Amino acid sequence: MSWLDVWNRRQLGQADDILQGLIDLDGFDSGAGRITASDWLIYVERICERLAMSAGQHVYEIGCGAAALLYPLSQRGVQVGGADYAHSLVAQARLAIPTGCFDVVEANQVAVKPHYDRVLANSVFHYFPDLSYAEQVLRIMFAKSRGAVAVLEVPDQAHRERAERIRRDLLSEEEYERKYRGYEHLYFNRDWFVEQGRRHGYGCEITEQFIPHYAQNSYRFNCFFTPNIDLALTRHSGTARL
Repeated sequence: MSWLDVWNRRQLGQADDILQGLIDLDGFDSGAGRITASDWLIYVERICERLAMSAGQHVYEIGCGAAALLYPLSQRGVQVGGADYAHSLVAQARLAIPTGCFDVVEANQVAVKPHYDRVLANSVFHYFPDLSYAEQVLRIMFAKSRGAVAVLEVPDQAHRERAERIRRDLLSEEEYERKYRGYEHLYFNRDWFVEQGRRHGYGCEITEQFIPHYAQNSYRFNCFFTPNIDLALTRHSGTARL
């Protein structure tokens, strides 16, 4: 069974709280990955502040899943779109955000056009098969965005051993076998993102993960890319909302 099979099996239950249901569908429902809706909203608020996102802007998420990140943005008046390779999760995203534009497609096959003001990927890069694939996706993100790009919730190679241990310790043996056995995560060095940004004309600021009460904060990081002035002027003159 592949990661695609895992995500396609997920369906939205009868949760009274739509946001919590979407969060759970997107995999933040147990063990070290458990996140409550209240903590998630604080996380989204911090992302909005970092990226200067506001009502009327257009934001696209690669690997959007059931749209747990995009849902609160849409409630703020942001126009959202996203892509995921799991049909069942995209179906839930479309139900949650009828005005959104969602595609079922592999991350490295997302179309560059139409352009969006911000392009994000949250907690998805560790499901990629290798660095070559990750680089392909980053190139698409840079080309698709009129402004900033963010890669969020990235597993830190420097803390891999401890991260794997805490992931095991917070689940029963049965839960761990069901959720993770045979499904490898891809870990990243921080410098890799800095270099990718430099190659494509972006500055890269890396922060520690900042989700309240999240057990994996110490082992995950976020990358915020800002286009260099020359790139912003030559590629997106008159259209970028920075």
